[in-house]
Amino acid sequence: MMNASKITSAMLAFLLLVSCNKSVPDELVVIAGSGAPGFTDGMASELNKPIRFSKYKDNSLLFADINNHAIRIVDENGEVTTIAGGPGKSGFADGDVDTARLSGPHGVAYDAKANKIFMASARNHVIREISETDNGEFRVRTIAGIPETSGYKDGSVDSALFRSPHGVLVREDGALVVIDIGNAKLRLIKDGMVSTLAGKTEDDPLQVDWLYPIDIVFDGTDVLVCDAGNHKLYRVIPGVSVEAIPLMDSLDTPHGIAVDEKSTIYIAEMGTNRILKIDKDGSLTILVDATTDTTAVSSLNRPAAVMYDLGYLWIADLDNHQLKRLNVR
Repeated sequence: MMNASKITSAMLAFLLLVSCNKSVPDELVVIAGSGAPGFTDGMASELNKPIRFSKYKDNSLLFADINNHAIRIVDENGEVTTIAGGPGKSGFADGDVDTARLSGPHGVAYDAKANKIFMASARNHVIREISETDNGEFRVRTIAGIPETSGYKDGSVDSALFRSPHGVLVREDGALVVIDIGNAKLRLIKDGMVSTLAGKTEDDPLQVDWLYPIDIVFDGTDVLVCDAGNHKLYRVIPGVSVEAIPLMDSLDTPHGIAVDEKSTIYIAEMGTNRILKIDKDGSLTILVDATTDTTAVSSLNRPAAVMYDLGYLWIADLDNHQLKRLNVR
C-alpha cells in the first residue's frame, strides 16, 4: 500500500503525462519530405517545392510538386505516390503517364463524382485533366487553353488563352474555377466554354484591382481569393460582388488560403513564414511563427499553401521541400 507522498508523486506524474500527451497533437509535424530537394516515393519521400493540395480518395491528399513536374499523393501516414510526371518528364505532352509531360504544375483539384483530377499547369498555360481508366491506369489530357501559348481570351476551351494559371477548384456542378494569375482574373470553365468571373479591366463582369491573385478556396459557393501582391484577401460572390475581406491586422504576402466548416480562414503567409487563423470578425491568431520558434519542425521556409481536412491543417513548406500538419481542432 502506497503512503501519501507516493500517492501524490504518482498522481503528479500521471497529470504531467496527460498534459504532455494532450499537447502533442497541437504541434507541427513533418508528414512527408526529407528537407532536401529530391524525387523519391514511399515513406522516406523526397519532394522538390511542393505546392497546393486537394482532398483525394481514402483520406489521402493530392499535391503538386513544382520542380519535379509531378502530381503526387500523400496518405495520412506520410507515404507518397506519384501519379503523373517526374523530374525526367518535364515539358508538354498528353497521353498515358509514361509518355505525358508536365511543366511546373501548381493548382490541383479532385472531382470525386467524376473521379477526375484537374491541374493548373502554370508553365504550360493550360488546364489539364488526369483520368483513371478501368484498369487503374492514368491518362493526361489538356481540357482548356492552347499549350505553351500565354495570353487572355475567353471562348471555347480549345481557343481560350490563360497566362500562368495557379489554382483550380471544382464546383458542385462539375464546372471549374481558375485563378489566372498572369491576367489577374478569376475564370470559369463550364460546358466547353471559358469565361471571366472577375478581373481588373472595365470589361470584366466584376471589377477589382488585383495585383497577384495566387490562390483560391470555396467558402460555400463564394470564392475566397488570396492576393499576394496587394497583401489582401477577397470574397467573390459570382455574378454579384467582389470585396476585400476586412481584417484587424495587415498581411505580408499571403500565398495560400484554406477554410474550415465554420468559415474560419487559414493563411500561409510567405512574407513572414507564419501560419495564421482569421476568425469571422477579422481578428488574426498566429498558429505558427517561424521567426520566434526555430525548431526543426516549426521552422518554415516560404510556406506556400494550406488545406484544412478533418481537423488538421496541412502546410506545403515550399523551400523546406516538406509537407507538414497541424492539429487545429
